[in-house]
Amino acid sequence: MGTKRHLAVAGEPGAVGTGETSSGVPTAEALASFLRHLAGRRGRSGRITSPETVRAYTSALPTAFAGIGHLGELAVDGGGRERLHTNIRTAWGSAAPATFNAKRAAVASALAYFGDQEWLTDHTAVLAGLTRQPQPKPDETRVRDRERIDRLIADRRLPLEDRTLWSMLYATAARAEEVLRLDIEHVDRANRRARTIRKGGKADDLLYDVRTARMLGQLLGRRTTGPIFLSTRVAPDDGTVLARDVDPASRRRRMTYRTAERHLGAATGGWDLHDLRHSRLTHAGEDGATEADLMNLSGHEDRRTLQRYLKPSKEGTHRRLDDLDAQRGTRTASADDLAARMART
Repeated sequence: MGTKRHLAVAGEPGAVGTGETSSGVPTAEALASFLRHLAGRRGRSGRITSPETVRAYTSALPTAFAGIGHLGELAVDGGGRERLHTNIRTAWGSAAPATFNAKRAAVASALAYFGDQEWLTDHTAVLAGLTRQPQPKPDETRVRDRERIDRLIADRRLPLEDRTLWSMLYATAARAEEVLRLDIEHVDRANRRARTIRKGGKADDLLYDVRTARMLGQLLGRRTTGPIFLSTRVAPDDGTVLARDVDPASRRRRMTYRTAERHLGAATGGWDLHDLRHSRLTHAGEDGATEADLMNLSGHEDRRTLQRYLKPSKEGTHRRLDDLDAQRGTRTASADDLAARMART
């Protein structure tokens, strides 16, 4: 007979349910225990897991473990491993590699917790055969040309709502989620700052420029409450949309990430929202902003994650070389100049 174990909720005294054998812990109760543990866990930064991460895990894990009644089914001959793999491939196999890998990582975290509780004998073997998908290397073209960004934001043929969002994303170098969650009440217009919640759950101020301030004034008009950036969709009056995500006057819903990315992609031929953040940090670095300035602007707390933005763009290198040539009173020889020189020798 297996050793009797209680399914204790991490961080809480007592137990959930009745005693179970180590191979018979109900999956639903095991997941609930893990999610409670996750919500109270502190990372290397010392901060508790962000609500966004907890929500993402709460959404993904029941899908991954669907049809697996107890953890004993994840044993070699239990049939649960194949079901788990099938669930993951069915739900996210056609998604982007980063998404698939993130969901797989969530499952791996839960399995590791189950192993720590001794509810699984060998948690590392459960995902064997379900490998991470290769992710493409970062695209160097994500640093977009300054003039193209300026023309895009100034193009009056495009909706003011979209152009103001793009201007805010570029000026603040913020993640799209950090800007889309902004309400009018969060904005200090006199000082050109906006209070948001960063990735990881930390409250912080976004810093934006004069151009964005002007466009924001035009966009908001007399509005004083509600989301800043709105979809064209009107929220149904049935309580299915949270009041904080609805403009009280027009009943328009808060713009979603998917809508914002679709609009930018259509206007640019394929850019994504992160391109504006990447471009702003690179351009600011080219213009002499210090590492501390960039971290203050972007919300990065680890210098290592900032490094990929510090590589100058081709545009920036070309401009500086032209400036150096001008300072020397010379210019870079063209192909025709070089050909002429060779003909004379």
